[in-house]
Amino acid sequence: MTISLLVTLVTALYVIVFTLIHMLKARKRSWVLAVVRLCVTLTSVLASIPLTRYLAETVTDVIYPILLPRLPEEVVSVLNSVPAGAEGARVLVSLVIAPILYLLVFLVLRWLLCLILLIVRACIPFLRRPSLRRVSMPVGAFDGLIIVMVMLVPLCGYLAFGSHLVDTMKESGVLDSAPVQEALPEDMTAEDVVALSDSFGHHPVVTVVHGTVGNPIFTALTTGELDPTEAHGEVVEINLEDELCGVIVTASHVLDAAEALNKTDYTDADKELLFDAADSLFESDWIRMVAADALVALSESWLENQPFAGIARPSLDSTINPTVTEFLEILATETPETLEEDVHLILDMVGDLKVHGLLRKNVDYNDMVQKMSQSGLLTDMVEKLEANERLGSMAEELKSLAVRLVSNMLGVEALQNGEYSEMMGEVADTLTDALSLTEAERDALILDSVKGHFAEQGFDVPDEVTLKMSHHMIEELGADGVITGDELTQYLVDHAEEGFDIVGDEIVGDEIVGDEIVGGEIPEGQP
Repeated sequence: MTISLLVTLVTALYVIVFTLIHMLKARKRSWVLAVVRLCVTLTSVLASIPLTRYLAETVTDVIYPILLPRLPEEVVSVLNSVPAGAEGARVLVSLVIAPILYLLVFLVLRWLLCLILLIVRACIPFLRRPSLRRVSMPVGAFDGLIIVMVMLVPLCGYLAFGSHLVDTMKESGVLDSAPVQEALPEDMTAEDVVALSDSFGHHPVVTVVHGTVGNPIFTALTTGELDPTEAHGEVVEINLEDELCGVIVTASHVLDAAEALNKTDYTDADKELLFDAADSLFESDWIRMVAADALVALSESWLENQPFAGIARPSLDSTINPTVTEFLEILATETPETLEEDVHLILDMVGDLKVHGLLRKNVDYNDMVQKMSQSGLLTDMVEKLEANERLGSMAEELKSLAVRLVSNMLGVEALQNGEYSEMMGEVADTLTDALSLTEAERDALILDSVKGHFAEQGFDVPDEVTLKMSHHMIEELGADGVITGDELTQYLVDHAEEGFDIVGDEIVGDEIVGDEIVGGEIPEGQP
């Protein structure tokens, strides 16, 4: 005899005996009293749900402060920084313990109501006389069946819930991921976990109980609401099973996206994994809210060059730092309503930068300039940004990035030492002439003359970067109708140094201390 069959027989015997006892007890009661006791049971079933929710919140107020210090430091840091996250975590704890408390509340409430009924029965003579046993006995049996089923609701609910989580982990691939595999006992495989989960979650007793009275009661007990004062004034519903399954699915997409980001040959197909992770995140109103608040907290921390939840600001090439800072300043104003559109656009652009190999430290400037122009990347990014109301300012920042790329390609020291003074004067004259031309004529002149001047010095600046850089310099320096070589040189130097200033590097005299870049290369000895 298998254990599963043994459990089924024992449970069935327990249900039969319990029901039989209640039927025999009802034989001694009037049919009216039997019906009243059934109503007491049904009332206890329903009334215990809101009472349990209240009790669970009270118990959680005691448990949560004890549980919080036992969580990983990074998790605690995030929760402390994100009110909706902390409140949501507290609600989830209350939802986890609610089914256990429900059984206690149901038994106590029913006992109290039966005690009151016993007192009333003693005061009303006709309730004490047995009558219509043919009615009272089946009513009593039904009463007993409901009681024993309700007593099984928490256990069957947890088993069905756990089985669903394991199935979700298996389907999403999380169960086969390295972190989960390392957490499993040495003698247990993912297949063993699934088999064990199925044996419990799909057991006949669980299927019968959870498929009848159990599921609606368990769902009601494991569904709660965030405190509106901690959730942007909104009433957000949280269901324990939906949220945890959603987190598992999101984790699977994040693991896939993170693995792809470590690839050296990152492709457009890999970029789609970023969108999959974001889309799964937006399935939950609560997670969306937490994500928005977390982005705000992260941005504010990184803008101050402080770590967030143990995560330091990425150490990218200094030329890109101002662009990253502009992004962070926009993210610091994020809301749940703007999150999805912003994140999709940002991930789209991050993916493009990764595809072209630009999201790494110490990129060679000549290579960076070429890649920024490759396949129309710079123009494409600017157009996407200009079409977005919130992120539109990034379009101007990308034009400024083009200036920094060229500035550092030429080299800060070379610019300051006047090695390009003749070229700067010629470029300045060309840009001055371009001020009075139409847009088409201006671009033609820039591509013909400005690009030619760089080529004469041995620098191959792509058309796209040349145009963006020139447009930006015309906008910034052409207000009085004349652009000089000295203005142009200082403008390029300022933009080259801007990348270092943004992360707190010091500039002493003509030398940049920290991530100094001369002629597009990191000096020997620098990290």
